[in-house]
Amino acid sequence: MNKFTQLRKDYFNGNNLRSFPSLFLEKYKEEHRFDKKEERILDYIKDSLALNARKELVENDLLGLFSYLGQDDYLDRYIVNNLTKNCRMLTEEGFDRKVRYYLSQKKLNESMAFALIDSCIECNRNVLNKEIIMNLLTNYSKQLDIFSILIDYFYHFKVDGYEAAIYDWLKEDYPININIQLIDLLIELYSLGNLDHNAVAALIPFQKNKKLFNDYKAILNREKVAKTTGLTILQSMFYGDFENSGKGNNGGIAIFLKTLGNELSKSDQVSLVVTLTITNEWSTNQSIMNYYSDNHLFIRVPIYIDTTDKDPFLKKERFIKRSVDRFLKKVGIEPDIFHVRYLDNASKAIALLSKEREKKFVFTLTPDPHRNMTNKDGTLKAYSFNEYVQKVNKIMIGDELISESDQIVGIGNVKVKKELELYFPQLVKEDKKETIWMISEGIQADSDFENKTEKGNKPNELKQIKFKKGFFDRPIILNVGRLEQQKAQDELVKAWGNSSISEVYNLLVIGGDLENPSKDEKKMLHSFEEYFSEHSQLRDQFHHIGALSNENIRLIEKKIMEHQKQYPQIYLCSSKKEEFGIAILEALAQKFLVLGPERGGVKSYIESGVNGFLIDTTNWQSISEETKMIIKELKNDPAAFEEIQLAGEKTVKERFSMEKIAKEFLSFYLSLKRRKVNEY
Repeated sequence: MNKFTQLRKDYFNGNNLRSFPSLFLEKYKEEHRFDKKEERILDYIKDSLALNARKELVENDLLGLFSYLGQDDYLDRYIVNNLTKNCRMLTEEGFDRKVRYYLSQKKLNESMAFALIDSCIECNRNVLNKEIIMNLLTNYSKQLDIFSILIDYFYHFKVDGYEAAIYDWLKEDYPININIQLIDLLIELYSLGNLDHNAVAALIPFQKNKKLFNDYKAILNREKVAKTTGLTILQSMFYGDFENSGKGNNGGIAIFLKTLGNELSKSDQVSLVVTLTITNEWSTNQSIMNYYSDNHLFIRVPIYIDTTDKDPFLKKERFIKRSVDRFLKKVGIEPDIFHVRYLDNASKAIALLSKEREKKFVFTLTPDPHRNMTNKDGTLKAYSFNEYVQKVNKIMIGDELISESDQIVGIGNVKVKKELELYFPQLVKEDKKETIWMISEGIQADSDFENKTEKGNKPNELKQIKFKKGFFDRPIILNVGRLEQQKAQDELVKAWGNSSISEVYNLLVIGGDLENPSKDEKKMLHSFEEYFSEHSQLRDQFHHIGALSNENIRLIEKKIMEHQKQYPQIYLCSSKKEEFGIAILEALAQKFLVLGPERGGVKSYIESGVNGFLIDTTNWQSISEETKMIIKELKNDPAAFEEIQLAGEKTVKERFSMEKIAKEFLSFYLSLKRRKVNEY
């Protein structure tokens, strides 16, 4: 029995007055222990969640939470949620006095300061006096989260008297996004006409990135205002960028949303598709707004996020909401539908914004981390304190987004829908059972794409990639994707190198930012180097290439398939689980024999032995054993493996072409647009 899904079922089938996280915490603590400090924080979280569930509160209930602030970021967010939900109760004698008291302390906890200022903005309480502001600026002007939320406070309440200081701050070595925030503040307080344009143009970040500066200037001058007359769809993509696929946290979702947006925008019934992300690190020629087709606009919103935080969107939830709202107003975009795709605080921010604007809200639901909450025997899996509170936060956000959604999208078929209902029992209840649509993801798999790829990529582009001599003379196992633990390329290397597979196959891994690797990428690159320093005899049979464009990956895949003989060319996805797998679809379309993880959404389109294989990707041993069995079964039998490969190609063409998927999404969006706002 899966104890987690049973808890979910029991909870949603009962009449509970408390939240699911409270129940889960109670059951989890019966089996797993934390230290005293962690236990105390979990008790505080429980108290905060209990208050949130109560129908009747008084101000003192809320003010009692102040003493909990600053001990844990997740706890802080639950407290801020309680305060903002109950703004009408906050009085000058209670809330205002408490905020001033805590912000006046000499040894002020930074997390507490952020939470208090954030709450003031959300509750529209102009509490900070000049003395407190000067104290915060003196002590925290180099603490970027605090400095950024203070600028936000100035903007919201139009705090005057700091014009000279703002221009001085612009001369400091702050990130571009904070510079832009300061310029926006100057315009809000003193007008665009009074802005010192020379001082702005002289900023070093804008000198380094002329494209960004010109783009931003055009927005300020209202030259880059999007004009919309019909259906406008906003799809958020907080983990990726169209121009950096395979680098950092950029995965298949960027490829999918780019092609989906382009295809949707062809419809006469769609005025504009906006794909929105947050960009913190700007490369030389990146701009704020790019059209990828006539009516598909990609926006990089300049919001300062501390990417070193373990959960960078957590405390910035409402900050993101306000910043996106202001940016959309600045460029004249009024979405009819907001669509998010992750269970995180950035998605929650967009949900809050959609409800404030009284627009339709949609999200794509996946059971992550739900399907990873138990061991194989069904018992609750043990996590460190930080992992535990992070997962509880995502679980709670998932339930909130289901409750707030106008419509839900599941990725895949009826089989996946049943899995969703297992982890989210509320989906079968009367008020939600008709709100879920199952729509697969897809790729541009038509002949037009092939022709464009051939014309747009000259052969010498592939020659710039220095493949090892004779590398393609042996059959290849290919893996494409971000370099991170979830994708498990390190396990794949061991599965290949520690077995007889390496006696037959070479291994090619594509992905990662080799010039500016993230922390996760550095770990994976180090694991590669460590492995081959101990197994130097295998080094020439392994090749790793940094992230490439989708078009160039397809050209490499085509090159590999030209060499197929007595062994099948294999695409092996080593991920612990894969929600869907755009790179897998790409490989199927190129006729690779695909081996994908049995956990996740791949099972919705791969049937073992028919159009590919599902394997256990728990560790390198399971990957190795199951891959060896498949190779042994198919070697020297081209008719057998080619039949499976052709079936895989047919699966993509018939079920996952972007043209077909986009039509399903268009029908979905149009049906949603026609519904009344309060129909549910």
